[in-house]
Amino acid sequence: MTTPQVPHASTAILLTPECEAPGCHVAGDQYTMVRCRGCGGWFCTDHIDAQESVTLVHPAPRVLRGLAYYQGICMVCRRGR
Repeated sequence: MTTPQVPHASTAILLTPECEAPGCHVAGDQYTMVRCRGCGGWFCTDHIDAQESVTLVHPAPRVLRGLAYYQGICMVCRRGR
C-alpha cells in the first residue's frame, strides 16, 4: 500500500487551464490565463475584457504556498452587467 504524496511548501503548484470561450482552445498556465470573477471560468487574454482591471490573487497562502493566478472579468460577464 502506498501513501499519497502531499506537496511540500517548497513544491510549486501549476494550473494549466484551457480557455472556456466557445471555439477557443488556447491553454496556458495560471499566469497566462485569467479566471473570471463573475462566472469562475478560465479565459485567454483575447476573451477577457481589457477595460477591466486584472489582479493577482494569492488564495489561502498558509495552505497552498506559491499558488497564485490572475483574476478579471470575461466579456460575457461584462455584457451581463
